[in-house]
Amino acid sequence: MDNFFNDYSSQRTFTKEQMGEGINYSTHQSFIKSLASNKLISFCIILSLVVFFGVILAEKNKVFSSLIPTLRGEIALPNNYVITSIENKFPIIIKKNDPRIGNQLRYRGTVKSVFDDAALNFCMRGENVVEIGAHYGYNAILLGQILKMGGKYVAIEGNPNVARCLYKNVVLNDLSNTVEIIRKAVSDHKGTCAIDDVVSSIRDDQDVNNIITRTVTVECDSLNEILKGQKASLILINVPSSAFAVLKGADQIINESDNIRLLVSLDADKVSKEVDIRSELTFLHQRGLKFYEVISANSVKEIFIDEIISKKKLVVLMKKEK
Repeated sequence: MDNFFNDYSSQRTFTKEQMGEGINYSTHQSFIKSLASNKLISFCIILSLVVFFGVILAEKNKVFSSLIPTLRGEIALPNNYVITSIENKFPIIIKKNDPRIGNQLRYRGTVKSVFDDAALNFCMRGENVVEIGAHYGYNAILLGQILKMGGKYVAIEGNPNVARCLYKNVVLNDLSNTVEIIRKAVSDHKGTCAIDDVVSSIRDDQDVNNIITRTVTVECDSLNEILKGQKASLILINVPSSAFAVLKGADQIINESDNIRLLVSLDADKVSKEVDIRSELTFLHQRGLKFYEVISANSVKEIFIDEIISKKKLVVLMKKEK
């Protein structure tokens, strides 16, 4: 096909004078007709248009909602689970209606969020990375590729149903030697705690995502105890409702490290009203941590306690420097 275009263009090169002399365009018209009659090209153009408009309409149109994942090679599993892929490279098993990453992965093949983008950007080869709230393993899979040649990833997930998929996803991506899975919730004490397990997630006519959850009681422990004897240079905390309990239970790790970084997703509306956010942030600041608001994967700016409280919802890099 490339040779055809080259041959054609070499034979039909016109000057301005020739264009003005009313030259015969029969060859040009014949070329257009040949393109129109080529069934393969026509099919590709139509398919491209369907995919383009399908991605736009998929979340609102029931016809396209199943078409796009199918075109991406999604495989249906029992109990509302599917195998989809990250960037069309890495297989991942998720619950079909998962509100956190479901639609983005199934329709776009990637997850766009400040937290996840920053986690990928901050991770460096040779590091010991810990993630609390590893979920189905999106970050573990991507960061695990970086750490395959050196480093370790500890993926901690308290939801037993999600943790089972997390284990399968690590095996599917040949990361068993890089990623260690701990099936336990993280808090500021040893014992049990309640977590929310998503039962369903359905968008209504007003495009509002209605999430139905059930409460599950699981085993929990502090990060100090879970990582006893292990070092961590980057800790990812993506559990907004219990972020401060996790941080409180990691005080020993923070005290003993000279250059630790903690990427934390905060949402004041999800934190228990019994938690004094100002007091918790002061506690962390007194242990040598500086706070930076994460604007994008490549951009952070220093932020202070009053600003964090006023913003309520943001991603914060807590950094301890020598």
